[in-house]
Amino acid sequence: MNRIQPSSSVQSLPFSRRALVGSSLAAAALSQLSAPRIVAARQDAATDPVTWRTWLLDAVDELRPGAPPDPTQTEIDELLDYQSRRNDETTAIVARWGSGPAVIPWVELGLDLGGEFGLSGPRDTRVQALLRTAMYDAVLATRDAQAAYPRDTPAAADPSLTPMAGVVTEGSSFPSLHAAVAGAASTVLTSLFPDAEPGRFEALATEAAESRLWAGASHPSDVEAGLALGQAVGELAVARGKADGSNAIWDGSGRLTGEGYWVPTPPRFVENPVEPLAGTWQTWVLPSGDAVRPAPPPAYGSPLWQAELEAVQDATSNRTLEQVRIVDYWAGKGPFRSFTEYALDGIARDGLDDAHTARVLALMSVAQADAVIAVWDAKYTWWTSRPITEDPDLDMLLPTPPYPAYPSGFSAVCGAAAVVLGHLFPRAEVDLLASAAEAAAQRCWSGIHYPIDDDIGLEMGYQVGRLVNSVARADGAE
Repeated sequence: MNRIQPSSSVQSLPFSRRALVGSSLAAAALSQLSAPRIVAARQDAATDPVTWRTWLLDAVDELRPGAPPDPTQTEIDELLDYQSRRNDETTAIVARWGSGPAVIPWVELGLDLGGEFGLSGPRDTRVQALLRTAMYDAVLATRDAQAAYPRDTPAAADPSLTPMAGVVTEGSSFPSLHAAVAGAASTVLTSLFPDAEPGRFEALATEAAESRLWAGASHPSDVEAGLALGQAVGELAVARGKADGSNAIWDGSGRLTGEGYWVPTPPRFVENPVEPLAGTWQTWVLPSGDAVRPAPPPAYGSPLWQAELEAVQDATSNRTLEQVRIVDYWAGKGPFRSFTEYALDGIARDGLDDAHTARVLALMSVAQADAVIAVWDAKYTWWTSRPITEDPDLDMLLPTPPYPAYPSGFSAVCGAAAVVLGHLFPRAEVDLLASAAEAAAQRCWSGIHYPIDDDIGLEMGYQVGRLVNSVARADGAE
């Protein structure tokens, strides 16, 4: 990417409000000294996850497995064998998959895969939503089965079995939650990344599930049932993905031509724009992709249009070192990883459990996915040209993306995430919204967007985020 690298003097500048989000979340954890603590950030820790709304399952008990038998001596002997072979390597495996909520390692992997396989923005948001909703439903389905079948943990079944140090074993062990999450995640990722090395995600699922055997937290039959349950939930996500319209191929129709309309841009001059049909994909909470379609941008050549172009020209010719640093930050992090990191900070600060963690990440991901669908509907309704087309002499910090300008998808994704996370972590809301506003503004500073693209994209994201928050208030967790 041909962006300017910030100098050492730029790196030494004070952080913007974006960088204060983490400190706001940390302060929220300490603020109970001076103010009443908001339990799990508007999430009622006393509610039972088996009563919460699901995304893919029709009911939380839809895939409930049959009742498990008592643990057999064969299972006890197998766990004793695992226990006798523990070493530094197996301890590291247990820590990798079990040092926090079970979904987090898979969420981090999902983010990495978008870059590894060069996914477009719309396809990346689609992956994150399918992955995270599948894991969320798998967590709820597991909690339902555990409530139905209060099975003793291995240590309770046989005193000679000792959990690995630091491993919490409480409640029913059947089925294994970690195995269910692994089964759901690996099933979804195997479907969404067919070009990945064969067996890659299945191997990770096996390692994650087996980590509970090394840890002494689950019986082998718990793990087997968890994997099967998670895989069944994952198949529901796969079926949704196959039917969401993302496999449609654009035939070139609907393209607007003439002054003010999009044409291929430097540096690559890609002839066919990215994902022109993404606005038609199945949404999660919006009634349709055009539900929040904005008014058209200023007419080409009008005083309002000229003011937008002049704003870009002014921003690119007079940008500050601080603005360069901010552009570089957001270009490196991107909207998905940055706001996922904010979410993970809040999750850690509030000490959220598996179900609440999965809920936060699922809500944020469906908001981002729907915001992208809405923006792509608008982009390919108006087909607005990019600033570089109207002024080829602009001083660009970033290469212009190969699709229409209006409105900004980056801004919408950040706006949607900020509104949802601001609802879930209210003490960080001001800084989350400020971070989203900064993320939007820097698209103009880089030269790739008109200010109106960023403003309208941000507002569309806010709208989608507020709709997701309405769903959150009614999902049983608050």
